[in-house]
Amino acid sequence: MLKRIYVFIVCFVLVLPLLSYGFDCNKPDFGAKLEDLNKDGYFVKYMEKGGISYYNYTGPCRMELHDQNNPSISYAFIDNQLYARIINVTNMVDDLENYISRIEKQVSKQIGTPQYQMKKEGDWLEYQWFNEKDNLKIKVKINSKTKAGKGAFYYEPLRAKLANLNEADDPVSLRH
Repeated sequence: MLKRIYVFIVCFVLVLPLLSYGFDCNKPDFGAKLEDLNKDGYFVKYMEKGGISYYNYTGPCRMELHDQNNPSISYAFIDNQLYARIINVTNMVDDLENYISRIEKQVSKQIGTPQYQMKKEGDWLEYQWFNEKDNLKIKVKINSKTKAGKGAFYYEPLRAKLANLNEADDPVSLRH
């Protein structure tokens, strides 16, 4: 009897990580189908525009960004496949130079390439990274005056499906 209990406990401990596996907001599986990512029902649709469906993720999600800021995070799907993670921060708590330094390091590490492009447009600083191997792009815009920030991490092959997409409707343009 004791042996059966022991075997049951060992099996439970080995299977538990598989049961708790779910969507990882830090490393989204871009291109994955919504039904595969939403087995727990945490994705809640709030809008559809220009062939893109937008969802809030209501499940557990903790990113390093949460340590310093209160971001608004949403996800965009094209043809029910994960296209983008969109982040907005209305007012960064950190000083601008420290925030930019952290962004440069963390995003380069997350996307797997240290190279990025930076341009300045008025009060906005725009950074872009591209991981050719995985077809992933990250775009981050930071307003040097208001300390607002916005970013999009997206899967380029899905963006190509929307050939007639108006730039104002594309969440990765970071215009809205």
